[in-house]
Amino acid sequence: MLSHIIEQIERELTWVKSLIEDHLKIKAGYLGSFANLELSPVNQNIRPALVILSSRIYGNVTEKTVVLASVFQFIYMAANVQRGVSESDTETFGIPEDPSIGSQFPVLVGDYLYGKFFSLLSEAGMLTLLSPIAEIICNMHEGGIMKQKLKSQTSPTRALRDAIQKESAELFGGCCSLSAQLAGAPVVDQKTMRRFGKSLGMAYGLLEEGMKAEHAAPYLLEAKEALHLIPCKPERLWLEKLVCNLSGQGLAACRMVI
Repeated sequence: MLSHIIEQIERELTWVKSLIEDHLKIKAGYLGSFANLELSPVNQNIRPALVILSSRIYGNVTEKTVVLASVFQFIYMAANVQRGVSESDTETFGIPEDPSIGSQFPVLVGDYLYGKFFSLLSEAGMLTLLSPIAEIICNMHEGGIMKQKLKSQTSPTRALRDAIQKESAELFGGCCSLSAQLAGAPVVDQKTMRRFGKSLGMAYGLLEEGMKAEHAAPYLLEAKEALHLIPCKPERLWLEKLVCNLSGQGLAACRMVI
């Protein structure tokens, strides 16, 4: 799904991954030793790729673009770590099975990753993005709470959509709109990019949760319609290809190895 696109932005993605890896090394050791940071190839790349491609539609990729891509990936990683917290974490990472400790390490790792969004924005002089990204994080937490409540429901489809709208849709929307803003896109285009990202995020989130492709189809159509309103650049065509691949491959596209 992403292999052809990654080839076009490989240099920028390598830059993002290098920045992320540098911040995963702390005095106590590598953060992956304390929490599960493993991601599928698609989830390693799709959010940074959206930031980079959206930025390139309206300008060049700069150091600030790379910082923004890293910030969104840290936010996703933090949410993913804390979503997976359970008592089994104590066995997986060799933490003593002490009720007072529980899953403390993964929670702390998640908090550290969330904290990186503030420090990176501050160091890069990008504090104007602090408020919208903080709002995205709050929405994601609300969506996470909603998902936890779903476990007790027998017909959770509508509630699942609402949760995904708070999580994947918000994050994808931010990736696309804030990177466009950073690159100098007109306000109307920033809104269009947000619409595209949210629609794509809804479809991606539904497919990740195991929903049938028919549930994702309306959102993918909305994403295509939004793309037709932005400048026709090679990057727009790559985003269109991404949408088409999700339309044709469904869940397999979300899980496939690059």
